[in-house]
This record gives sequence, structure tokens and C-alpha cells, in this order.
Amino acid sequence: MKYGILFSIFFLFNLQGIQSQVPAENQTQAPVATMTTKFKVYGNCGMCKKRIEKAAKVEGVSLADWDEATQMLTVIFELSKVTPRQLHKAVAAVGHDTDKERASDEVYENLHGCCQYERRQ
Repeated sequence: MKYGILFSIFFLFNLQGIQSQVPAENQTQAPVATMTTKFKVYGNCGMCKKRIEKAAKVEGVSLADWDEATQMLTVIFELSKVTPRQLHKAVAAVGHDTDKERASDEVYENLHGCCQYERRQ
């Protein structure tokens, strides 16, 4: 009986020591604030899709999906790392107008012929 009690005490102390040695990466972290935004991005084809999604995948973006039929880009991103305005600028920088940012004429004109969509004035 004495040994059973001693063993139980010893076991509990060791169990507590094991729990305190859990690596930091396995401990629960505070949730990251994310946001989902959707906006119009002009383009025509599968090459446009690849280019637009790649441009939108800046640091802090976990998903970028452009729908060719609706020309809508859906982006899920961390609020602390990127803003919607930065996303518009990143996409425009590769030649695709958005509903808030116009690509430079020079970059647009260097797009492949099938990617040159009809631009708004």
C-alpha cells in the first residue's frame, strides 16, 4: 500500500513535468484575424487566372481565387499583414485593372494578346 501511494505521487509529478515540456509550437496560439474580400479584376483566360492569383498571393494571403466567368477575385488574408488596397495594387502591377486600380498602359500592352481585355476608359 505504501509503495502504491509513493508510486502514484511519483507518477503525478512526472506527468506534470512532461506537460510543462511541450514545445512552444504545439501550444495553442492566439487566433489570427483574417478577412475575405471580393473584387472585380479584368482578364480573359487561364493565363490571366494564373497571373492574377500569383500577383494576389502577397505575404499574409492564404487564398486567392479568380473566377474567369464572373471576373471576381476572392482573397482571404491576414488583416495585420495586408490591406485590400495593397491587393488591388499588386494585381494592377501585373497588367490587370481592378474596380479600384488601373494597370499602367505599358504593363497592359505587354500582356499576351489573348490576355488584353477590353479596358474601361
